[in-house]
Amino acid sequence: MKKGLFAAFAAIILLTVSCQPAAEGEAGIRALSVDPAELTLVEGQMESLSVAVVPEAAHYLFATWSSSDESIAKINKKGTVKALSEGSVTITASIGEVTGTCRLTVTRNLTPVSGVSLITRELTLGRGNSEQLTVRVEPEMAADKRVTWSSTDPSVASVSDGWVSGVGAGTCEIVVRTVDGGFEDRCRVLVQDIAVEEIAFSNGSPNAIIAEAGGSFTLSVSYTPVTTSEREVSWQSSDEALATVTPAGDGQGEIRFAEGRTGPVTIRATAGQAHASASQAFFIKGPADPVLLPEGSVYAGRRATYRFNTAAYPEARDLSWSADGRTLSGEEVTFAWDKGGDNELILNALFGLTPIRLGVPVPTEEWLCDIPLDGANPRNTYPVFNHAQTRAYFVTRGARRLYELNLETGRLGWMFDMNQGKNDNGGDICVNPHSGDIYCSNQTTVFCLTPDGTKRWELPVPTGGSASALAGCGPGLSNDCSVVFLPLTDKRFVAVDAASGAILDGFDVETTHIQFAVYGADDIVLLSTVTGGKGGLKFVSFRDGKFGPVTAEDSPSPDPTDITAPAVSRDQRTAWFPCNDGLLVTVDLAARKVTGATQLADGYLQGLCLTPGDWMFFASQTKAPVNRISLSGPLQPSSVLTPYTNGNSNYLNFTTVACDTDGNVYFFIKEDGAGNSVFYRLGAADGRYRPEEIASTPKQNNDPQGFFNFGGGCLIGGGGTNAKNHVLVRCIDAVRAPLWSGPGGDACATKNANLVYAE
Repeated sequence: MKKGLFAAFAAIILLTVSCQPAAEGEAGIRALSVDPAELTLVEGQMESLSVAVVPEAAHYLFATWSSSDESIAKINKKGTVKALSEGSVTITASIGEVTGTCRLTVTRNLTPVSGVSLITRELTLGRGNSEQLTVRVEPEMAADKRVTWSSTDPSVASVSDGWVSGVGAGTCEIVVRTVDGGFEDRCRVLVQDIAVEEIAFSNGSPNAIIAEAGGSFTLSVSYTPVTTSEREVSWQSSDEALATVTPAGDGQGEIRFAEGRTGPVTIRATAGQAHASASQAFFIKGPADPVLLPEGSVYAGRRATYRFNTAAYPEARDLSWSADGRTLSGEEVTFAWDKGGDNELILNALFGLTPIRLGVPVPTEEWLCDIPLDGANPRNTYPVFNHAQTRAYFVTRGARRLYELNLETGRLGWMFDMNQGKNDNGGDICVNPHSGDIYCSNQTTVFCLTPDGTKRWELPVPTGGSASALAGCGPGLSNDCSVVFLPLTDKRFVAVDAASGAILDGFDVETTHIQFAVYGADDIVLLSTVTGGKGGLKFVSFRDGKFGPVTAEDSPSPDPTDITAPAVSRDQRTAWFPCNDGLLVTVDLAARKVTGATQLADGYLQGLCLTPGDWMFFASQTKAPVNRISLSGPLQPSSVLTPYTNGNSNYLNFTTVACDTDGNVYFFIKEDGAGNSVFYRLGAADGRYRPEEIASTPKQNNDPQGFFNFGGGCLIGGGGTNAKNHVLVRCIDAVRAPLWSGPGGDACATKNANLVYAE
């Protein structure tokens, strides 16, 4: 199989230095000195120091800095020293046990003031309002920056420490003067009565605020314009038996809620001659919460149930809920959030004749799980699912292991170790939807495991010389799932009893590189590379435990990919084989012949996916765009839907695309060499399939290779190097499309394994 190119980058921070003798220390450093060795600064000045080491080629990360008297001078970890007060101090740089010093003298600052200026020269205030003026004393290093403030008419405006307050209508000037030198500047102030236009509550909410019976809450008014002089507020409660409000000054009202009472109440504030007003609804709750949230964590994309507490609040009626752009009605509703973080569930209801809108915060976890796998790379195989879609299985390369992933808990379950010390690539796997058994292989053996990870049987492959005893796309199943079809690397294609592992029948093939699909009444189509490029397409039937005659289509045969399995149309009349050179081979299954080969990309084709809208989606290993072509007519060159090429290859290596019942397409991509990865959805709502980011993954590593699949309402992706890997699961509120396409329920295009997962 294709092997990824792994790259590592190291960064070493070097500091330029001069030397001072000392004993040899860390990293082979024999001496260290500070540049400059002596320095004089004025109070308030800053200067950067550096170090030099002997030998010059010695490697180190950083020097540690210290001051002998931080009341005179301080130095930060980057070597920048600031003079604080008059005196002398020693600055020391250390690398391990080796040190160097700088003698610093701080002199008194005697710089005189040369001028003063106000940033604001004209100011309009409403009566009773205040605003602060900003002053600039020059030069920046002036020793005495003290200033005094005064007003030419305190009956119009007063000033204190630069804060100007409007007292009465009129004009005056605010004067600032420096103590050193007597320099001054002025600001002209106009004070007038400004009518209030609007008011709002700075700590209010568009929803009813949930309050405790017997508790209190203080509302604060904000004014438009902020310069208004009409700042007196009157307050009113819609039901004083539930809540009373008292003015608390400065536009505030203190609300007290009655003991032992529940229900909605509205507080209203009014200001100015225009009677500008604002209202805030409250819901006084009793000992029980009005909305019952699901237990445990809520995960983005995973459905969770919310219920109104009718037993505690029986007077509520006409309940409706809104979340994430969707609205449902009833006492109990189920939602799945599209995003993680802090979300809000909105409940609208009637209490008697009073409408109430409650906002319920719902903290949502972004990821069902992010599982690190040290020393085991989840690559070269698709995750596959059990029939209930509560478990997913995947194989790692490097250390060849089969893992169970519990999608109910978000944790790894059992692990089956297939490694024999020389395998590096993972192999394709298949799950039997009837028994739940899993079929997998290492370099020389095919295994069958029970759902609890126990080995049921094994089949040795005598001359298996590949990284996997299974050639090409791996195992497939008969219609009744009682037989497993295995393309083996000893150049045999065999039918095996699914329960016992006994070989029922088989025939020889010319290569260890083969793709196949099961269609119809256990008919099989195979594509392989053969000498001379003829007869690579074969057809065979399996009836009563035996293979029928093998027939070959004597036409040029491209080299099939060893990564992605073929796709079969739902009407069982057409199969498509992705090939190594970017060709998509179309096979007429009824006529048993190749009907076309369309050039779709310049490298491996990956993960064929058929949507309900009669589109085929696929990825290209080289530069990794996601593409689509229409199946309602002759195949045409594909249209690229994602621009995430970045001039690199393998960005969707050993991975796939998958669609849901609405025709939305999902994929996972590493967007750059820094390990930034994203789950995407191509939304089918408007037929244009625009990429939409579902979730950014935690940054992983520099290797862009990974894997992906969709099932059980989960997107499973991951990858990495043999040293650092992640398996990530993001929930989505979607059902896998019930089409006979691509690597779905198993790693091959057998129709039964795809259909059962969509039932």
